[in-house]
Amino acid sequence: MAVPKRDIVAGPPELLGLTLPGLEQLMLDIGEKKYRAAQIYDALYVERVPDIADASALPAALRARLQEHCATHSVALDTVQDSADGTKKFLFKLRDGRAIESVLIPSELREEDGQPRRRTLCVSTQVGCNLGCQFCATASLKLTRNLSAGEIVDQFLVAQQYSERPITNVVFMGMGEPMNNYDAVMQSTLILNDQRTKMVAPRRTTLSTAGVVPGIERMADEGRIIKLAVSLHATTQGVREELMPIARKWPLPRLMDAIEYYYRTTRKTVTYEYIMFDGINDSADDVKRLARIARRVPSKVNVIPFHDIDFVQPEGFAAELKPTPPDKFEHVVQLLRDEGVQVMVRSSSGKDIDAACGQLAFSKAS
Repeated sequence: MAVPKRDIVAGPPELLGLTLPGLEQLMLDIGEKKYRAAQIYDALYVERVPDIADASALPAALRARLQEHCATHSVALDTVQDSADGTKKFLFKLRDGRAIESVLIPSELREEDGQPRRRTLCVSTQVGCNLGCQFCATASLKLTRNLSAGEIVDQFLVAQQYSERPITNVVFMGMGEPMNNYDAVMQSTLILNDQRTKMVAPRRTTLSTAGVVPGIERMADEGRIIKLAVSLHATTQGVREELMPIARKWPLPRLMDAIEYYYRTTRKTVTYEYIMFDGINDSADDVKRLARIARRVPSKVNVIPFHDIDFVQPEGFAAELKPTPPDKFEHVVQLLRDEGVQVMVRSSSGKDIDAACGQLAFSKAS
C-alpha cells in the first residue's frame, strides 16, 4: 500500500499530542469557541485526517488559521524496511531534522484466516539514549532530546497506515528510556488509550524501563493502568552494573523495593525482561536467583535472545557479549519453568532488518 510521505518544517506548535482539555484551552487562548476542540480532536485521532485542512467539520477560516500557525503532524516518514517475517521498521524524520525508528511486529500466533493474532508497535520516546546499556545499539547514538507527546502519537498514526488491520498493542520499548520522558509518554497514553480514539487498550500498552526507580514509584502513585516491564538482564548487582550503568544509580535492592511498592500499590503484575548472554547471566545459579526475584511479586519473565549489534561497532565489554547458544538457552528456559516461573520467550522478529530487540540505530540492513 503506497502512503505519501509527509513533509514537515520546523517551527509551529504541534496539534498532535494535545488531549481534549489541551485543545479546549488552545481554542480559548485564540478566541475560538470551546466546542471546536472536540471537532479537532475527532479529526486528528478518530477520523485521522491527513491534514487539518481536510477536517470538514471545521469552518474554513479556522482550518486556515490552524494550518498557518500549527503543525498537524509531528513526524515525517523517511523509509520503511520490510522483514521476511512481516515485521516493518520505520525511519521517521522529525521537524528539527533528527530521526527515530519504530517497529511494527506481527505475532507468530495466527488467527484462523492466517492473520497475526497481535500487531505490536514498538515506539520510541527519545532521540537516542543516555543510559549506555552495553547490549543496545541505541546507546551508540547518545541522547539528543525527549520526544513530544505528538511525536509519540504520530508514530502510531503513520504505522497504522501500513498495517492491514488495527494495531493491537503498543510497547514503549524503542529508542530511549520512557521514564526519563515521563510526562510526554503519559500524555501520549491519554490519547492512545482513549476509548474515543479506538487506538489501543490500556491493558495492551506496556512501558519498559531500565530501572528508573522514581518513575516506577510515580506510576504506582498515579494508578496508571498501562503495564510495567522492567529490563532486568542480571541477577546480581555486579553483573547488572556491567551491563547497565543505571544500576549504579539505582542498585538492584533499591529497584526490587520499588517493584514491590508498585505491586502493593497497584496489585498489577510485573514483567521482567531478561536477555541471555553466554557465560554472563545464564548459569544454574542465575536461574535460582531469577526465580527468587520473580517470586517476590506476581510476575512473568520475558526471556530474550541477544541480537547482534556489530553494525554499531561496539567496543570493550559490549564487543565481548555473545548470545547464549540455542541448546543452553532452551535448557535455561526449562529450568526456570521447573522453578515455577511464568516464562515467555521473545521472538527475534525483524532480525534480518536490524529491528529486533536492542537493534534500533538507523542501520540499513537488507
